[in-house]
Amino acid sequence: MKTLWQKKKDKNNSGTRAGSRAGHRSEVGHHSKAGPPAGSGSGTGADHGKTVGVDRSWFYRFTAEEDRELDRQLVPYDILVNLAQAQMLRKIGVYDHDGLEQVTSALTEAWDSWTEGAFDLGPDDEDVHSAVENYLTDKAGQDGARIHTGRSRNDQVLADMRLFMKDAVLDIASEWLAITGRLDTLAEKYNGVCFAGLTHTQPAMPHSADAWAAGYHDLLCSDLNALRSAFELFDQSPLGSAAGYGVPHIAIDREFIAEKLGFSRVQEPVAASQLSRGRFELQLVDALAYGALTFNRMASDVVLFMHPSLALVTLSEDQLSGSSIMPQKRNPDAWELIRGVYHDLQSAKTHLAAVPANLTSGYHRDLQLVKKSVMAALDQSKMLAVAVRHALEGLGFDAAAAARTLTPEVFATHEANRLVSEGMPFREAYRNVAESITRTSEKTDPVQPGQWEPPGRSGRPEQSDQPDQPGKKSDAKRPRPEDITKAYHHSGAPGSGLPGYLRKEVRGLRKWVDGKKKDSDKIKKNLLGAQKQ
Repeated sequence: MKTLWQKKKDKNNSGTRAGSRAGHRSEVGHHSKAGPPAGSGSGTGADHGKTVGVDRSWFYRFTAEEDRELDRQLVPYDILVNLAQAQMLRKIGVYDHDGLEQVTSALTEAWDSWTEGAFDLGPDDEDVHSAVENYLTDKAGQDGARIHTGRSRNDQVLADMRLFMKDAVLDIASEWLAITGRLDTLAEKYNGVCFAGLTHTQPAMPHSADAWAAGYHDLLCSDLNALRSAFELFDQSPLGSAAGYGVPHIAIDREFIAEKLGFSRVQEPVAASQLSRGRFELQLVDALAYGALTFNRMASDVVLFMHPSLALVTLSEDQLSGSSIMPQKRNPDAWELIRGVYHDLQSAKTHLAAVPANLTSGYHRDLQLVKKSVMAALDQSKMLAVAVRHALEGLGFDAAAAARTLTPEVFATHEANRLVSEGMPFREAYRNVAESITRTSEKTDPVQPGQWEPPGRSGRPEQSDQPDQPGKKSDAKRPRPEDITKAYHHSGAPGSGLPGYLRKEVRGLRKWVDGKKKDSDKIKKNLLGAQKQ
């Protein structure tokens, strides 16, 4: 079942949205032709058009127009928050049975209208909250007008956003888990395919495709755990904190509404809700940036591995592009953009860290800016994960090209450690091998494959003939992958495949994601009725 966040993305890609209560068709942004909505002067509902005769169109454009566009993504979450609010108001006696039924029916109609693409912010709606409340008041009269009892739009938008973020995180986590599955497949398929590992971009020691995939698999599991920690941090209900100072005289039930919306707990200190605004989002984007950094480094590898001088990997045609002037070009565009997204998320982190800085406690309009950054980061992270998954599905390793990178100097450490295993002190063995390399370099510059042999027994494993180029035999025999990998006597080394603990960790993370998605579906069914899912 698609999450609301996925449905929202599908709706955003459909091209048009229907108008709200009057049912007229309207393109996004047409509300601006009607001028600023009622109450847009303050952004908190305080004006309600009292500044008659004053042109505040510039004020509306600056303070609310862009935010309204973002609010369209929050429509389903605001409906859910209102459904839970109505049940809480019934529990504390604000609604009688008939009032609750009327309000619930109207909100369910709004949900149906949204799923059909027929609910949108109208020209008189300042934000998503006023759009839903105005719809509710039109349908349910005075009972609809009571829905805002015991809350502020400050805690309401926080609840909407946290529900939105929970759905988005679960979708992104699902994509990251799918990527771990592809890395697992690569590790198994190309287990023992060895090539020259690089340090400082210079040949260093033998590496292998399975060890490469396992390394990124391990990182991504760490990233998933960071994402889970961020989820658990903002999985707490702010409702009842109002503007950060609580709700006097009305016996609201904060625990009840938190449970109805599927939050794991209440953010109990009322001041903490506004103080955490921007901070929780920062920690979420920080976790997203960990994943983006993993993909950044993976992409850097792939771009290098694809270079014709190495040709270690092959990429499917769907992820390559050509040139408008150079007919021969096959560019790894997808991986280059995968590499670049990390920097966008770093920028979002900087913005989120800056917005709440220097603000006193309580709500400030500056905090509205948090919404744009976190929504963009979530959207970009989902697209990034989808791109990585598709790109990895079209990636393979070329075993013959990998073998050609295993020039003799790549086995210098093997030879030094072999001498150590036979009793020679490490520093002496290190110097002996280094001197051998130096002598060979002085005789032949530059060193070519097959020209260096350490003194005594070769530091390279047993070798088999391997053509360097089609139709031409190499001057030296190439090592066999199994001979390379059997030199290692510890876990996690090249050729050892994917460690079992990583598969176990993925199973645990998948269980967590699937469980949270089921919980989310159950909450929606309980609030809307099973027939609406």
